[in-house]
Amino acid sequence: MTKLSLALLVALPTIACVDSADNAIPETSEEVTSAIEKENGGLSMDDEAPTFGADALFQSAGIEADATEADAMSPEVSVMEAQPGVRARNVLVLWGRMPVDPNAADVRDWSGRLELNRGGMMIRRRIAFELATGDRIMPRTDRAIIDFVSHTRPAADGLVLTVVDPAPGTSPLTLTYTPADGSGARVLELRELADGPVVVDAGNGDRIVLSARDRDPCDHGLMRGRWQSLSERGGVYVGVVADEDGAPIGHVRGIWGKRRNGEEVFFGKYIDRDGHFRGILAGHYGEGRFEGRWITRAGEHGLLHGVYFQHPTLRGGAFAGRWGETSCRAN
Repeated sequence: MTKLSLALLVALPTIACVDSADNAIPETSEEVTSAIEKENGGLSMDDEAPTFGADALFQSAGIEADATEADAMSPEVSVMEAQPGVRARNVLVLWGRMPVDPNAADVRDWSGRLELNRGGMMIRRRIAFELATGDRIMPRTDRAIIDFVSHTRPAADGLVLTVVDPAPGTSPLTLTYTPADGSGARVLELRELADGPVVVDAGNGDRIVLSARDRDPCDHGLMRGRWQSLSERGGVYVGVVADEDGAPIGHVRGIWGKRRNGEEVFFGKYIDRDGHFRGILAGHYGEGRFEGRWITRAGEHGLLHGVYFQHPTLRGGAFAGRWGETSCRAN
């Protein structure tokens, strides 16, 4: 396959379906090939068991764990965010092997600094950051700077940030990553993230991925996960759905593939952490990007889009994206 969408790693075990027989989420190549020809992939709008009754499947996917961060700058940045005329965005920053490479032998040291040219940022959540390898956030004394220690080998680390710009509409707001040795600084204008996630090739199979969305009272957030190819025609995927601050609020499980007419599509079912139905995800993929619709029992409800990555040798990969109601200021 040269074009793939959402799904999970090839080594994942097959787990029994929990839907009714007529609306089961496909698991085999034959089931996927048949289902992608159907409206919404043949997925039901019924409630499910939490994690679709497939805890082992989601654990096997190896989706990086995350945790809240007690950021000393949170009070100061929160006061700034409450001021009139500011612009606040939630920004997801991931770095490392995407997709996961279980055969990777070399450890990469990402330790360094993230710095804004103005304004401030607070850390909402840490993604991965294993204590065993010494990963940590250094004590913060400047609202525009985050110093951190991070090492990756087979997977990735990351942060969910709230970035506050006190002077939107003036000069571009930039976020700069500088390695601890001072070499190879990368500067990104946050307006570049308006149309979707940005992927930076960091060499040696590593990437930096950034995604952003304005903080907004609408329902919106992030999603990330793993996918697996079952055949040349398609495959399956699982993922974690998070709110705007990166806190996990549900799960998604679905299929992707190439229809007989050549159309490349994906479908998924989104449930909350208790298994309540939240929506059907339906869309198209290609050339490393996907975009689609969020459909509830009441009809069209929102949009989603993001990026996906294929492992060079395994029949699987990873994805990261954002989702939101159609009422959101930016989709």
